[in-house]
Amino acid sequence: MTERMKVFTIAHVPPSLERAWLQHLRDFDLANPGCHFEVIADAPNATMSEIVDVLRINPGLPVVEVIERFRR
Repeated sequence: MTERMKVFTIAHVPPSLERAWLQHLRDFDLANPGCHFEVIADAPNATMSEIVDVLRINPGLPVVEVIERFRR
């Protein structure tokens, strides 16, 4: 058995649930040490500002922590 498993998910989420879905991922991430998510969003009609707004989660994830995860 592998030490880690990568699970790839494509979620088709209506705009009214975008933030809730991302918050769900963040909550799971916090509740389960050792797990983390790398998320990319595709919203061809959205502006950069709108996408950044959707990606706001609670608690926020410091940029330094994101960079450190990519170094591992």
